[in-house]
Parts: sequence; structure tokens; C-alpha cells
Amino acid sequence: MNENVTKRKRQRGFMLLELVVVMGIIGVLAAIAVPKFTDTMTSARTARVQADLQVLNSAIVMRMAEKGAAPTALTDLSDYVNNIGDLKPPSGTVYLKDGGTASATEYTLAADGSEALFAGKKLSEIGKPGASSGS
Repeated sequence: MNENVTKRKRQRGFMLLELVVVMGIIGVLAAIAVPKFTDTMTSARTARVQADLQVLNSAIVMRMAEKGAAPTALTDLSDYVNNIGDLKPPSGTVYLKDGGTASATEYTLAADGSEALFAGKKLSEIGKPGASSGS
């Protein structure tokens, strides 16, 4: 009977070594997953900024064709873009083709009004380094 009681005491929980091994495995998995998740989120923000800039640039071209003049502010594009006042870039960083990242809280116009900018960067400058632009 004494032997059965001793056996039960030993089988009650996990050994410290088992817990350390499991924690190590979880740590390795987290070290792999977190950077991948961060990269995916930055790629998604980059795609959103590219799409927004394409829409704004198309609106600028339409306005220039219709009115014969470039816009002086983004609000001048309200006839071509729904809810232009609500169009804001996503929060967080975006990839730049030069290898850096950028963030901004609003889109702006180039000095001559010919294209939309994000953090002072043109659409052709936004994207992952080495990625083809598709256009």
C-alpha cells in the first residue's frame, strides 16, 4: 500500500523539466510567429496606402481633364472620391522601396497638385524593396 501512495504522489503533476521544455517550445514558436505577423500587417498597410494613392491619383487626373487645373487641396477631389474627408492612411508603418519604412496621419498633394503623397512619398516609392509594382 505504501508503494501505491508513493506512485500517486509522483504522478500528480508535471515535472519542472517538462514545464521548462514546453515553455521553450512555446518561446521558439512565438519568436517565429511574431515577426511573420508584423511583416504581414506592414504589407497589408502598404497595399492599402498604394490603393488609396491610386484612387487619389485617378481623381486628380479626372479633375484636371474636367476642370483644366490641378487641385490645390485634397478636398478639391470631393466630386471624384466619396467621403474624401474620411480618407486617412492606416496607422503604423508602411514599406518603402528604398528599404525603409514610413508612417503618416494624412495624405497630401505634391506642390504642383499633380499627384497624391504619403509621408512625402509618391506611389512609385511605396512598396516592399524588390517587389514589382504591377503597373
